[in-house]
Amino acid sequence: MTDNVKFKNRYGFFLFLFATFLGFLVFVSNLLRSNIDTDWISWLYYIPSALGHSAMFAFILYLFLYVPFSFLFKSYKVPATIFITFAIILQIVLILNGFVFNIYRFHINWFVIELALHAGSETFVFDTKLYLKFVTLILFTAVLPYILSFWLAKKWSLRRRKKQIITISIILTVCLIFSHVAHAVASAVRQTSIQKSATTLPYFFPLTMNKLLYKMGITSQDEIDKLNYNVPASDIAYPIYPILTGDSIPDYNILMIVVDSWNPRAFDSITTPNMYRMAQQNHYFDSHNSGSNGTRGSVFGLFYGLSYTYEKEFFITKHSPLFIDQLNRWNYAIQVFPSAALPSPPYHEVLFKNAPHVNHRTEGSSPFERDMKITQLAIEFMTAHKEKKPFFNFVFYDLPHAMSMPKELITKFQPSWTKADYLALNNNIDPEPFFNFYRNCVFQTDIQVGILLDWVKESGLMENTVIIITGDHGQEFNENKKNYWGHNGNYSKWQIHVPMILYYPGIDTGKRFSHITTHYDIVPTLMRRFLSVENPTNEYSMGYDIYDDTNRFPHLVGDHVNYGIVFENYIITTNHLGKMIVTDKEMNNLPRSAVNVKELEKAIEKKNMFYRK
Repeated sequence: MTDNVKFKNRYGFFLFLFATFLGFLVFVSNLLRSNIDTDWISWLYYIPSALGHSAMFAFILYLFLYVPFSFLFKSYKVPATIFITFAIILQIVLILNGFVFNIYRFHINWFVIELALHAGSETFVFDTKLYLKFVTLILFTAVLPYILSFWLAKKWSLRRRKKQIITISIILTVCLIFSHVAHAVASAVRQTSIQKSATTLPYFFPLTMNKLLYKMGITSQDEIDKLNYNVPASDIAYPIYPILTGDSIPDYNILMIVVDSWNPRAFDSITTPNMYRMAQQNHYFDSHNSGSNGTRGSVFGLFYGLSYTYEKEFFITKHSPLFIDQLNRWNYAIQVFPSAALPSPPYHEVLFKNAPHVNHRTEGSSPFERDMKITQLAIEFMTAHKEKKPFFNFVFYDLPHAMSMPKELITKFQPSWTKADYLALNNNIDPEPFFNFYRNCVFQTDIQVGILLDWVKESGLMENTVIIITGDHGQEFNENKKNYWGHNGNYSKWQIHVPMILYYPGIDTGKRFSHITTHYDIVPTLMRRFLSVENPTNEYSMGYDIYDDTNRFPHLVGDHVNYGIVFENYIITTNHLGKMIVTDKEMNNLPRSAVNVKELEKAIEKKNMFYRK
């Protein structure tokens, strides 16, 4: 009996080691493929840290899924089977997370899981061959190795002794402790290569002890460390003063057309002839920036005129956008036509709290089909209301984000992929075929926008309709050669810069504006010019009237956990640990000394401007 217990313990310990080793290989490969700048110091830190972090994952499985069942069952095979089953699942998650991180620079989190569960088939569109490629990868890097571990564990267990197991356990424990202590010191002394390498470790929440090291005199604070980033109070002051409305009754409809994931390089007379013509004939703002690098933050900025750093407070209190409230005040018919489902509750329930009848999803078997459908639905809505009360119509196209459409339509821009093969993306790949595939998708979206605009012209609505055309955020194709693809990865111009077109009746045609504008300008422009609001814009928005050429820097982007501050010549990015990364506009690392402290103070004040003092 004693021998059987010892054998099962050793057998389980080998499975723990095996899971640790496989996880360690994934972590090392992630750093190698990430294109994050590394040096010998960062690798000296990363190797033991990756080993200790992987051991932590494996130990959790061992403690909860092997040890209890080894006591319940006489045979070692039952707890081993349970452990290996969940270890394979863990390995799949770690591999998938690595691909997500290397493209988007964030780890799989609850938001991504929630998005996949509620709108997976609409938001994430993958080709069948991509699924097969991923399954093959998983088979050879997770399933087969763990099947082999059944046999290896038995042979290993018969040969190992207690002292060897204790020694290995001590080494792994030291690696885990080292990962936290070394990171704490690196954070305090601002050793960036160690901090950057640590970002590739999933769900790694390292120890920080900056204050302790400061008190001990080991490190010193600079002016940036002394700044207070905390909000002055928890109450929201939005608006700062009650909204004042003039006597003039609005008589303009508002049509807002938004293209998901719009790279400004895909805006020209060939790729987007209809929208380009609209820009040439009306007002085009060529230095326009979104409020975030993701849909949630960008759409939040469009409707609130504020950065998504206010998300938590607004969603807890379910604070409706003042823009929607003002539309209701003037009895507007409000409707939304999103191709992909709007983010799940409570997002659309807060955004359209005071317009609960709006659509938050569109039926259809593909993004291409849904994009065509929302064009027709938008036309039907405007037809029904053009002779009645004014309307607000928000039309949100998804095809450039989904990048999935019939192969027979992928002809205009060549050479082109016929599917988005995300597993093939790396820093050395030629991006042109992928970008051409994307351009083909944008071209099809432009056709739908053209149908919509032609109907507006033919119906006579140009005489009393304001039209805004923009993107929710950008879409990067490794323009900075830092292995960034898509969005949600950084705050460079390729992920936040989008085209912006404005039309209103009586407009002086054919003007181009080059001063910086942002999504936060949309609400104050509409409120002030077309909805009779008299308040200064800074009482209810971070933005300005879009024609006001006041310098918009610093520009707040992101959410309350991971946000960025875009300055004229550099970008500051923060994360959940409060770590600050400084880069130039091309995402090259800069020292902290590049930061102008007075500018940063101004940014913090701007970030907190709608909290009660």
